[in-house]
Amino acid sequence: MATPDESAESEELDASISNEVEQETSRALGKETRQVLFAVLLVAAFMALVHLTDLKAWITNVQTWKEMVRNFGWGAHAIFMAACAGSVMLGVPRLPLCAAAGLVFGFGEGLVLSLVASTLGSYGAFVLSRHGFRRAVEARAEKWPWLKKMLKKPSVLRVFWVRQLMVPGLVLNVLLGMTPVKHTRFLLGTLLGYLPLNVAFSLVGSGLGKGKLATTFTQLLAAMAVINIAAWLVYRVMKKQKNG
Repeated sequence: MATPDESAESEELDASISNEVEQETSRALGKETRQVLFAVLLVAAFMALVHLTDLKAWITNVQTWKEMVRNFGWGAHAIFMAACAGSVMLGVPRLPLCAAAGLVFGFGEGLVLSLVASTLGSYGAFVLSRHGFRRAVEARAEKWPWLKKMLKKPSVLRVFWVRQLMVPGLVLNVLLGMTPVKHTRFLLGTLLGYLPLNVAFSLVGSGLGKGKLATTFTQLLAAMAVINIAAWLVYRVMKKQKNG
């Protein structure tokens, strides 16, 4: 249990960085919403063009390709997960991989595969950072001095929170590896923190190649709804933390 002195120190730390965290969170949520909106508009325009022109044969080709992947069985899932986890561990952005998973495996399977793989990839970088593989990233972390303060005593909520910020995933993985956060807290916070955008981009990717344009538009609207609800919840929690 924390002593009164430790609690006071933690509260003072939170107060000293609360304005920076609020500004960064607001900026990040706005950028995430714009990213999803751009992806939604791009897919909507492309699929409308496909359905209304001679490019409709492209949908048949996509369905044929997906059938080949399904016939490959669990080997396809294993290959994708290994490639996705390895890429995320090396710092490759995970969102295009989420969209690819949705396209190839469909929304449900694509979401599970991309979420588990991206979490494991982040965990790999986290573990490596605890064994000294972090020098190349430490310099980049200096751009966010308040982030080190925020992660001085990381909880599941704080791990979740920083996953919503527009900080490169590799930087966060290394920074968290330099803290005393428990492995279970890192995994749970990362899994939950990745969930909103993984859901949104899996929906967007799955919307590609649908046989009915209405189905595509429904999924794209669902993606926008997910990210807006997630942004609203994160903003509410941030305000509660600041005012509390």
